[in-house]
Amino acid sequence: MNKNFYIVWISRLVSILGSSLTTFGVSVWVFGETGKATPMAVTMLCSILPSVMFAPLSGMICDYFNRKRVILIADSIAAITSLLLLMYLMTERFDFGMICAFNFVNATANMLDNNAYQASLSTLVKEGDIKKAGGMNQIIDSINSMIAPVCAGILYYPVGLKGLLVIDLCTFIVAMIIFIRVPACAFSDPDKKKREHENIFENMMAGFQFIFSQRGLTLLMIFFTFFNFLISATDSLTEPLVLSLGSSLDMGLVKMAGGIGIFLGSLFITGKDIKYSYSKSIFISAILAGASICVMGIRNSVCFVISGKFVFLFVTPIVNTLAGTLWILKTPKELQGRVCAARSMVVRCTIPLSYLLVGPLTDHWIPAFFALFFFSQKELRRLE
Repeated sequence: MNKNFYIVWISRLVSILGSSLTTFGVSVWVFGETGKATPMAVTMLCSILPSVMFAPLSGMICDYFNRKRVILIADSIAAITSLLLLMYLMTERFDFGMICAFNFVNATANMLDNNAYQASLSTLVKEGDIKKAGGMNQIIDSINSMIAPVCAGILYYPVGLKGLLVIDLCTFIVAMIIFIRVPACAFSDPDKKKREHENIFENMMAGFQFIFSQRGLTLLMIFFTFFNFLISATDSLTEPLVLSLGSSLDMGLVKMAGGIGIFLGSLFITGKDIKYSYSKSIFISAILAGASICVMGIRNSVCFVISGKFVFLFVTPIVNTLAGTLWILKTPKELQGRVCAARSMVVRCTIPLSYLLVGPLTDHWIPAFFALFFFSQKELRRLE
């Protein structure tokens, strides 16, 4: 693969490592201030809402403007948001609504950055290297999951969320110094025709029109929509479960185990030649991912959570890489941004519902159900 891709890859690795420290710190801070799963679920909801609300617009932006400039602007907005959050923390106040607002703006910037980067893969690398590039992107997630949680878990109590935000801002500066070395022409399609006097709404919907015109891509999108709903409902409970069983260091160990799983899975799919069809491999991997989540809930033990998390995140990069390769290969270059945004919007539209349900479900409904169940059993035994 060409040098430009590796430069972009390194800059994203540095930037994502810093952002993950902040994400980890905010989760621990919110749970420490409230002690409940519902506020954590709401903050996660604020992170996912931009992908549903602004996806078509972000897709059109990524296809109409040079994607390097889009990434630079999006990352700058995210850095400014982190700086504002740092200034807010210095007031020594806790306003949950303000935290949600910061999270929402930051997630919007990250969504635009990610869409622009994913759309750039078709121009940054050759067609034969797309699966390898997708596997290397999953390696970023694995390194991030192994290093960032443990570092954040160790640093959180000595430096607090403020210190993690400072580190985040420093990594942003380093990442931008690396990223600006790549020429803007590497992010654009040289054969793209100039567009004039086009209907904005029709262009925003072009991604949806293309997906629904391809039966295979439509079925793949529907599959991941239901799959993400179930995964998100359980994944949002992992942090509250681990924090209720142990400390922030235990949560860091769980995330590190998951990071090792992502790393090994990413290496596997990057160098592995797939003998079966991509669709069959995706389906088998998804079944294994579901089974691993069941393992996490067998007992109230951090060890079971670690084991399930490892297996789950081992197969995750396999599923993501294969599906991402299919999407890129089947989508024209001039539609990459809009198709990426459209499928992301549909796949994630059910995730907010899972976040809204999972907090009340675990904090109130399930405990009330079991209390009623055991009370009924006790009354029956008394009557006998």
